[in-house]
Amino acid sequence: MSKNERVEKIRKDWIAACGFHPLSDGQVLGQVLEWVCKDLETRQLRPVLLLDLDSTLYEVGPRSYQILKEWMDSVESRPYGPIRDRLSSMTKADIGYSIADTFSNLGLAVHEAETENALKAVKKFWGKRFFTNEYLAHDEAYAGAATFVQEAHALGAEIIYLTGRDEPGMGKGTRNRLLQDGFPFERERTHLLLKRSFELDDLEHKAAAADYVKRHGNLVASFENEPPNLVALSEIFPAAMHVFVDTIYSDRPAPVRSGLYRITGFDRA
Repeated sequence: MSKNERVEKIRKDWIAACGFHPLSDGQVLGQVLEWVCKDLETRQLRPVLLLDLDSTLYEVGPRSYQILKEWMDSVESRPYGPIRDRLSSMTKADIGYSIADTFSNLGLAVHEAETENALKAVKKFWGKRFFTNEYLAHDEAYAGAATFVQEAHALGAEIIYLTGRDEPGMGKGTRNRLLQDGFPFERERTHLLLKRSFELDDLEHKAAAADYVKRHGNLVASFENEPPNLVALSEIFPAAMHVFVDTIYSDRPAPVRSGLYRITGFDRA
């Protein structure tokens, strides 16, 4: 079994073991909105939605795709002609969670010496660009995501965007994209929580946001693509809906958790 196959098995096994509520995407999203309305009717606290950005509201594959295309045209790629030639056939659909995943999707054996060296070179090139304001311009909001968040906000929900992006490197670009893509932002009842530094661990940052959420209302639902983050939030807020957005995600292990919800997108049809 290849590494790519092992990673895929880890992901599928976790999904199967959790036993998500057997609801369609539209039913899950509709239930979230119903809970928002119910909270407004029965509680004094404002209902809160907690939303991740990368691979939850935004597809980030196009960002990596652009960077890889630039690498192929760069002097850094010249020592790796055969790898560059294989990447020349790459489409956006080939982009995986990591550069190694993308190489595997293109049939490149990442354990071979030449491929390993090319992978290191690409990662270095990619790392200098992926976590920057400039390249956020290539992200694409998932279809229906902005409309769903707009609807929740219009019903009265407090919207908190909780992301692993850092303020110094990606704050400006993140704000610009939220506004550009029609997400409710820079208005009453909207918040953006970025990491104070690139080095801060994502899970630590997101767990620490719990106090901020509690100060602003009652958490109705969280949306996350990373299983460890989703499980951590479900432990802190056991009464809320916790929605796994099944797009792309790492192979970091996560505890099995019952009572979670799952969607593959924001299409409510």
